[in-house]
Amino acid sequence: MSMMPRNLHVESAVSEILRKVDLFINGAEVVDLPDRDIRSSLESFFSKNGGSVKLACLFFLSYSLMDPSWDKKSIPVGTRGKYGDKRLSSELTDRYVTFHKNITAFGENLGTKGNVRNFDLSSDPRFSDFIGYLSLPKKNRLVMFDYICSQLSESRVVPRALPNLPANYLTYAKSVSLLNSLISIPSEGHIQQFLVAAILKRHRVRYGVDIVTHHPHASDKFDKTYGDIEEFLDGTLLNAYEVTVREDWKNRIPDLRSKMREAGLQKYILIASNINSDDALSSPELLLDFSNKLGFDLAIVDLSDFIKVFCAELRAHEIRDALNTCYEFLINPKLCGRHDVMASYKNRVDEWLDK
Repeated sequence: MSMMPRNLHVESAVSEILRKVDLFINGAEVVDLPDRDIRSSLESFFSKNGGSVKLACLFFLSYSLMDPSWDKKSIPVGTRGKYGDKRLSSELTDRYVTFHKNITAFGENLGTKGNVRNFDLSSDPRFSDFIGYLSLPKKNRLVMFDYICSQLSESRVVPRALPNLPANYLTYAKSVSLLNSLISIPSEGHIQQFLVAAILKRHRVRYGVDIVTHHPHASDKFDKTYGDIEEFLDGTLLNAYEVTVREDWKNRIPDLRSKMREAGLQKYILIASNINSDDALSSPELLLDFSNKLGFDLAIVDLSDFIKVFCAELRAHEIRDALNTCYEFLINPKLCGRHDVMASYKNRVDEWLDK
């Protein structure tokens, strides 16, 4: 008995939705907008329909861009299941998107099981108002697709690590205590890097500077980036940072020098744990001797010193926002998404609150 081959167009349609949503979550902007009447019609359509219908319509729109031969009336074979509706629903839920109201499988909810070949979208009153859009020229459908995906990203309700607190909860000493506790959590560098990025983000926004961070294990060469964290002003790279908890970071110094030169920077910034206890770096004289041998300007900063300086610089509400931004980085599947790391971070914050 031969099995029916998977419909790869279904998988591509789902993947493209998730890719676009991730881009908007990470700060991308809509380049073009659908016409006003289409926007108004979409707003009315989505406001009166449930999560299953809304998500199904977005899927059909994406599928129409992947499979030009689709008749735009029948349910594409393979829509239901782990590669289609279940994957799309679960991955959006993991991103804290609420557009689909946390349904688990739109195909199952719409009653298409066992009736796929007889299902006619154009005559179904739930879809008939939307299906006409699938006959628009491809360029119009692409604009509409981006617009709806941006709405998905805007529907995110991200849980916060810290609620709004009175300022006396986040005094300098209390903030240093909490942040030092967080950077002590074993997380393969995720918490440490994202906490640094979140603190910089809260501070640099005062000056119109953008902070971009990447997955801790991403390849800089593959992603064409120059550091774990990058600092931009009007699109120009100002600084690049390496954040590490590894003991062998000195082996990567040639790589840091290459990235600095490729980026055209005059200085590279390394933030690492345990610099102050390093026998070769623990005093200004030792640091000078070490740096003179490098052949380039490397700013070597102990992670705990970084924490102390910025806890002194930031206001209480900015520290709270940085802690919540770090948590948002951790739950972002493109940056981390590891439930063990997220739970460790949240538990440590809760323990601190209970004290």
